[in-house]
Amino acid sequence: MRHVLKVVASFVLLLTISSCSKEDIGVQTVLKGHVSDNIRGINIEGYKIELIKSWRSCENFMCGLNSEEVATTYTDENGDYSITFNYKLKEGERYTLSEQYYGSPYYPEYSNQIEIVSGETNTVDINAWKPVELRLNVAVLNNISPPLMIRNEIDDSNTAFLNTENIYEQDITKTYTLRSKPNTAIKIIFWYYTGDNPFRTLHQKTFVHHTSLDDVNILSYMIDCSTF
Repeated sequence: MRHVLKVVASFVLLLTISSCSKEDIGVQTVLKGHVSDNIRGINIEGYKIELIKSWRSCENFMCGLNSEEVATTYTDENGDYSITFNYKLKEGERYTLSEQYYGSPYYPEYSNQIEIVSGETNTVDINAWKPVELRLNVAVLNNISPPLMIRNEIDDSNTAFLNTENIYEQDITKTYTLRSKPNTAIKIIFWYYTGDNPFRTLHQKTFVHHTSLDDVNILSYMIDCSTF
């Protein structure tokens, strides 16, 4: 009887140790995917993939997002990557990818929302395209309510893409550079405001353009601010 009790006790102890070990180490999980420039039809080798754990914290009445690196890898010659890690999160923590390029030289579009499930093989593919340069030769007249600003929008997003330019000179001829999405219908927008807050009036002029796959798209505009 005593022997049986010892066996049972040993079995329970092993289960407890195994459970604690699993909690400490985490659950083996896989994140994999493919990175390519779908617009140009090429796979991207050497694209950095950084898996991070992030959480929100507050201190001295200030709140922010903290993160730590979990694993880092790079795509192979076929544009493929794979990370195997032990999934272990506390309350309020999550896994995500840390963006490495911010539009230079790549701009990433993810095929799906990044939700990594414990113990499974999770797939996140990335369309990472290189922006083209919009080289704008602009002649500006009557810019009496500066700044005159220039931006471009893609996919009817109604938001500025990557960068804007501000012009303060009243009359100037100069070349300005924006970046945009290749082989895409875009809007190039010139705008300024008149009046004082909160009753400012927007003045805006929009040009439609379809970018090419060329690294540089050269365009010329005559902008008379008194006409819009």
